[in-house]
Amino acid sequence: MGRRLGAASEVGASATELAVLMPVVIVMLLTPVQVGLWWHARQVADAAVEEALDVAQVEGATDAEGEVAALGLLGQAGNLREVAVTVRRDTSDVFVEVTGRAPQVVPFIDWGVTSRAAGPIERFVPESER
Repeated sequence: MGRRLGAASEVGASATELAVLMPVVIVMLLTPVQVGLWWHARQVADAAVEEALDVAQVEGATDAEGEVAALGLLGQAGNLREVAVTVRRDTSDVFVEVTGRAPQVVPFIDWGVTSRAAGPIERFVPESER
C-alpha cells in the first residue's frame, strides 16, 4: 500500500476548518432565537403603547398617568431594555411613543424597537349635541 501524496500537509486541516466554521454555525442557530426575542420585544412595546394611550385618552388624565401605565406594563412583561416612554397630549389628541432595545443574542446587530400610537382625547358629549 502506498501513501497518499500530500497527506502529511493536511494534518490538522479538519480542526482548522471546524474552528472557522463553528462560529458561523452558532450564529445561524442563534439567529431564529434573536428574531423571536426581537418580535416579542416589539409586541411588548405595542402593548405598552396601547396601555398608555388608553389611560391618557381619558378626559382629565395627564401625560404622567399614561407614562406610569406603560412603564407598569413594561415592568411586568420584561424583554425590553433602555426603555423610553413619551406621552404628549394637546387639546384634542394623545400621542404615545415607546422605544427600547430587544435582548441581544447575536452580536454586532442593533435590535431596536419603536412603537407609536395616537388617538383623540375622550370627552363627554351631551345627548342634545349628538
